[in-house]
Amino acid sequence: MYNVWMQRFEGRAADLALLRAQLDDVGRTKTGVMLALCGRRQVGKSRLVEEFCQRAGVPYLQFVAARRQTPTDSLAEFARNLGESNLPTASLAEDGFGSWRQALTSATSDLSSPVIVVLDEFPWLVESVPDLEGVLQNVWDRLLSRRPVLMVLVGSDVTMMDALTTYGRPLYDRARPMPIAPLDPIAVQRLTELGPADTIEAMAITGGFPNVVLRWRAGESPASFLRRELQNPLSSLVVSGERSIAAEFPESAYARPVLDAIGYGEREHTAIAERAGLKGSSLERALSQLLEKGVIVRERAYSTVPAKSTRYRVADAYLRFWLRYVGRNLPLIERGAGKAVSERVVADWQRWVGVAVEPLVRESVFRLLLQEDSVDQGGAGGVQIGRWWRRDGSAEVDIVVGDRGPVAQQIRAIGSIKWKRIEPFDLEDAASLLSARALVPGATPTTKLIVASRTPVSVPGIDSVFGPTELMSAWQT
Repeated sequence: MYNVWMQRFEGRAADLALLRAQLDDVGRTKTGVMLALCGRRQVGKSRLVEEFCQRAGVPYLQFVAARRQTPTDSLAEFARNLGESNLPTASLAEDGFGSWRQALTSATSDLSSPVIVVLDEFPWLVESVPDLEGVLQNVWDRLLSRRPVLMVLVGSDVTMMDALTTYGRPLYDRARPMPIAPLDPIAVQRLTELGPADTIEAMAITGGFPNVVLRWRAGESPASFLRRELQNPLSSLVVSGERSIAAEFPESAYARPVLDAIGYGEREHTAIAERAGLKGSSLERALSQLLEKGVIVRERAYSTVPAKSTRYRVADAYLRFWLRYVGRNLPLIERGAGKAVSERVVADWQRWVGVAVEPLVRESVFRLLLQEDSVDQGGAGGVQIGRWWRRDGSAEVDIVVGDRGPVAQQIRAIGSIKWKRIEPFDLEDAASLLSARALVPGATPTTKLIVASRTPVSVPGIDSVFGPTELMSAWQT
């Protein structure tokens, strides 16, 4: 049977504890706290807030704005939500409100104990009520900050939500930013009941997005999951990617072809331009928009020498998977050819998975090095991790560990990621890694060699080996 999200709420203990701590501050001081929760669409923000409200044991109001809703309609909906809530001021909504100033003031009046007020899809609300930020600032400063109110602003437009708390904006130094990430590998492992290696591969498919993870049957292999889900045109694996992109870029003529090119696997500027069919200012505008929204990331070769070479990749694992395999096959899946598509995807996925898991593996190694101080005797407080490549593509190193970024002063270790089910890291791989040590600027003959591998490593000369179990342990805390 499928796991049910409403029955199994995994991986949010730290977020719930942080929200609880803010509510406790409100109760102790009898003063208001405003939070700005931001994160990618489908990451589980609304579900988290709903769970928190239900557990909090205090009256709460949840309002969800609709896109392109008129100011009158949004205000009427807020009044309906207030009337249906368990806030002590619910009866004040009977006659409606003439303004957002009146609505916010009335909903939080005459409070003697803490309440929670949630404004979900806040960017859409501001879109329909452009002066709302200023109104909220004024009401907050005069009244709400002196009342026992935990106000939670929730939004999926990461750029806009980040901007809320920047200097010069009305809510600067009022709303505390609280980013919400996808489920971590430990939560995904609990929900899927997979072993460490398969959990890491599941992360490379789902990205930790709850609506996709919850389609995974307990103990099911990645190949079996893909075969089943790709034959269902209504599966979250299939539909969530398009919905997310449409919500992020509803009117952009240039961002989508550039995103498709990067999702296909193009990393260099020239290759992206050729596949997207864009150049000059149109390409730069699209890249800037994608970077600003956090949909893609820009990487530079990491060493002791400032790098000129730039590469791009899609930021989250699920969208990387979707763009590479689902988006281009969407018409076939919708026409009932999902079985043929799934077989092609599974065959290619088993070849590509070694690349797909690299960002998560690097992050896991980074966490382990911080925890274990296993790089050198100097302490790991300044550990940075990246990868290095020659500009002409003739050499690449999967893992480079240094002491600071974006340019290292000292290279502490270099490493290889070998993620094959059958082929182990062997003497030939070790020789390649040893040769690479002579190429990375800042590496020396004493620079440590590390390997992250799906299968056991028994090659001499490797200083540290990180298998699936060790990589998963990085997320235990």
